[in-house]
Amino acid sequence: MSETYDPDTLAQAVARGMTARDNAAQAMGVEIFDVKAGSAAARIVVREDMLNFHGTCHGGLMYAFATSVLAYVMNGDNRAAVAQACSINYTRPAQLGDELTARCRAVNQAGRSGVYDIEVTNQKGETVALLRGQSSKIKGEAVPGLNVEFGIEGMG
Repeated sequence: MSETYDPDTLAQAVARGMTARDNAAQAMGVEIFDVKAGSAAARIVVREDMLNFHGTCHGGLMYAFATSVLAYVMNGDNRAAVAQACSINYTRPAQLGDELTARCRAVNQAGRSGVYDIEVTNQKGETVALLRGQSSKIKGEAVPGLNVEFGIEGMG
């Protein structure tokens, strides 16, 4: 494996390649930003079609949002990965029009496994949800062909 590439540049290229194919995140209006090796952030604005019968953001959509940014971090080295397990705690409701930001950071990445923490905050900086995710590497590249472009051998 070549170590001459910049891991942050690779993570950003992976994010661009994933975004083009991430229909679920696009449907939710997820905007990925601040991508680096081992971390990323995303934002959404809570729309009316995201509200539950209480008039607050549906927990399933919050989970989908948090795991969307998780996907970008766990695949940032372009070794394909999937979520193995996730646990979320909702700390306060998100309201219509709230701008939510999810920040994910790798806690530990070793071999085929990883552990990640995601904090979702509103525009006031208040924590809305906390998610811990675990990943497992699978065969292949997250963005096919990118390893060749970066001169990375022996991965995938």
